[in-house]
Parts: sequence; structure tokens; C-alpha cells
Amino acid sequence: FESDTYFFSFKAVQRLQATLPGASWVDADLLVNWCRAVKSDVEIEVMRGAARIASHVMTVACEHIAPGVRQCDLVSKVLAAQISGIDGLGGDTTALCPLILAGEAAATAHPMWTDAPFEPNQTVALELGGAHKRYNAGLARTVQLGQGPQKVFDTAKAVTEGLEAVLQTIRPGICAGDVHRAWQDVLDRYGLTKESRIGYSIGAGYPPDWGEHTVSLRANEQTILEQNMTLHVMLGMWMDGWGIEFSETVAVTASGAESLTQFVREVVVI
Repeated sequence: FESDTYFFSFKAVQRLQATLPGASWVDADLLVNWCRAVKSDVEIEVMRGAARIASHVMTVACEHIAPGVRQCDLVSKVLAAQISGIDGLGGDTTALCPLILAGEAAATAHPMWTDAPFEPNQTVALELGGAHKRYNAGLARTVQLGQGPQKVFDTAKAVTEGLEAVLQTIRPGICAGDVHRAWQDVLDRYGLTKESRIGYSIGAGYPPDWGEHTVSLRANEQTILEQNMTLHVMLGMWMDGWGIEFSETVAVTASGAESLTQFVREVVVI
């Protein structure tokens, strides 16, 4: 059995053990998840579809976000785009709901949307995604509603430079910790720090999470990346009252990282 899973409760374990008193119980933990970490070529193609939907969803979000628009109204457009899909590809409910980091919530990792309107000159991070045949692709970008302080654009420059360094480092045979080091090297040059991980394995999933809880791009992580792993590379800096996020869903190929999601890698000024 899997002891750490969202939908297998302690009560369910008790019932099974009572029903099968002669059985031996072994905790398989994340065995199946680790088997899922390396995708087949068919799965990769499905995830390309999910990534196309995610990229479309981000376009829709940037078209509708504006000062005075309520967060919930923007999310209604996002959800519609996620489900309707694009170019004949139908969408599913993403395993992680749309996340909006604005105002006081900007320093929070996974805030739910509210009915508050976006404000003039506000910096907003959008963590969205797409799902196709239950396979998920995440995509995050940062929007500046009007004029923003120079520190937003300076921080975004560091984050996008770090993202490029990470994508150039990802390849089969490298340690996940070495990928994190490429990111940290860039932050060091800018005098910035971020202690949390910068990515994780992603794929098939249901709410409440699209992460596979296996591969983690963090300092000193010894997991070796393999071809056909898929990762959500999530880079961000969360400050008091504002935050920056840029992310891509990538596939590990024989020659390096293939970015499945496609969207301009800069702060979108509206």
C-alpha cells in the first residue's frame, strides 16, 4: 500500500487490515510514482498537447487582466480556456488550480484567487497550466499592470537569466542538485537568495497537486535526471507585497531540455 497518498485514508488501511487479517502489509511509498517519472514517447506527446493548452491559457489571461478586473472574473476566463483547449485539443481540469499572486498574497506560495480587483501599477504573478488526457503542464509568468518599480524588472532579469541557465544545464545523467547550482550561481551574481526548490517532476495527475513527489530540483539533491523525464521548472522570488514567477514545463531529451510550454520570457506590461 501507499502510506502517503491523498485519497487512501488511515480508516481505509484499518478496514483492509481487518478484512485481510492474514496478509502482510508493506509500504510501497512512492514506488509507482518513481516508475511514472520517466515518460513514454506517447506520454510526452500528450504533454505537448497539455503545454499548448497552457500557453494558450496564459495568452487569454494576459488579454483579460487589467486594473479594476476582479481576480475571480479573470479566473473564469482562465478556466474556460483550460477546458475548451485549442486547435481541437480538449482540456481537463488541471490538478493544481490557477494561482494569482497579487498584493498581500504575492509573498504566498499557493494563494487562492479572491473577488478583489486588480490595482493600477500592481505586479501580478500568474501560475497557470493546461491539462490534456489528465496530463498536466504548468506555466507561470509575471504581469505588470502599468508602471512598476525598477526592482521588479531587475529581479525579473535575474530570474529569467537563471531560467536560461537551468534549461542549458538540464540533460540526462546530471544530478538534480547540479541543476539547482546553475540557478544559484546566477542568483549569487545578483545578490539574491531563494532557499526553496526550483522544480519537480510533473505528469498525469488529479487535484490537489500535479507534482509527482519524486524528482526535486533542490540543493544537494542526488537524483539523476533521465531522458523522457518531464519537469516543471518553477523559478520565482517572493518579496513583501510583490513577487516574480517564471516557469516552464520541460522534457529531458537526449540533447538537453525541450521547453514544452511556449510564452515570452519577460514581464508582460499591460
